[in-house]
Amino acid sequence: MKKILNKKWTWLLVLPAIIAISSCKKNFLDRKPLGRYTEEDIAAGSFEAKVFGAYAVLRNGGFNNHEYLGVQSYRSDESEKGSSVSDGAATGLMYDEFEYNTTGGGIGGYWTDHYLAINAANDIIHSIDSIGATDAPTLINKAEAKFIRAFSYFDLVRAFGSVPKIDFTGTPEELNIAKSAPAEIFTLIDADLQEAAAVLPLEWESKFISRTTKGAAVALQTRVYLWQSNWSAALASAKNVIGLGKYSLVPKYGDQFRSTGENGTESIFEIQAFYTPTVDQGIIYANVQGVRGAGAWDLGWGWNTPTQILVDEFEAGDPRKIETILFSGQVDPLYSENVPSFPTIPRLYWNKKIYTNPADRLALNNRFGRWMNHRILRYGDVLLMAAEAANELGGAQNTTDALA
Repeated sequence: MKKILNKKWTWLLVLPAIIAISSCKKNFLDRKPLGRYTEEDIAAGSFEAKVFGAYAVLRNGGFNNHEYLGVQSYRSDESEKGSSVSDGAATGLMYDEFEYNTTGGGIGGYWTDHYLAINAANDIIHSIDSIGATDAPTLINKAEAKFIRAFSYFDLVRAFGSVPKIDFTGTPEELNIAKSAPAEIFTLIDADLQEAAAVLPLEWESKFISRTTKGAAVALQTRVYLWQSNWSAALASAKNVIGLGKYSLVPKYGDQFRSTGENGTESIFEIQAFYTPTVDQGIIYANVQGVRGAGAWDLGWGWNTPTQILVDEFEAGDPRKIETILFSGQVDPLYSENVPSFPTIPRLYWNKKIYTNPADRLALNNRFGRWMNHRILRYGDVLLMAAEAANELGGAQNTTDALA
């Protein structure tokens, strides 16, 4: 469960000094522009602090809390709001039954946090462009911002369709613009991911394991192509990820979802959490979904639970079932814990992918899984996307390509 804690960097704003009048031998035109960065003020890669700040926004609730799960999970047939019937009843009606209202359900938090990430990315991109920096570390910082912006916009356009395309910095009044059509948003996403993929490294040194990579940009581009039903581009993009030779499936499916499996060989991009009894830079993703019980079994809110439809979809003997679903009223084989029965706890089934190790709970003096990363892109996803694209295209060669 070892994590690398990103150090907090202090961003020093280096303002040009006003040239003393006594320096009369220096030509007036040689002075630095007042109130602006110049390239010589900024060491290579010195946008690191802003980039780390943009990554930190991804730990916000809009990317991990019930509003995220409501938009991206509850609305499917395979999961539901969960918890007790009375807990968040209005939210359940909104996402499970599509009875929307203007005040509940966390929609505002989802929207706001995604635009916070977009604005953070825009600030980085604008700052770098304004000085015309061309050194490799700074261009990598820009590529990271492009990935974060594309990732955020992809979430938004799938949830809302038309959204404001804000790819610039400005005052609140200047940023208050009309919505753009989905096609225009996808054009921006595609351009950002292509630029990011061309610049980002294949991997980082271990202390920067949380940062995005070339593989992450191409994998996200694959998902975007699939969403657009661009099957040939999706298959080619998936093959590009496979061809990197960087990723591999873990031998046992469930291991990648445990704390010991974070940032493993199957991981392409994760939102990173860091938690100790004295330092909380964790995320709420596991807390929201943990078993809702009492005492030692108060592991969270109990939201985003599997439906009977999902349980029944697994074929007999499918090993993924016991790695995906935590059953009430059974001794679970993973940690040999006796899960309370329904209705002592309010659901028959729980999301086992965020089920925490009791040894971790004891060591960290916390039951709510704030140390658990949020997996965003996995190599297994890429292989499935390749298979789906090949199936849509048809033909023996496409099938061969997907399986290669």
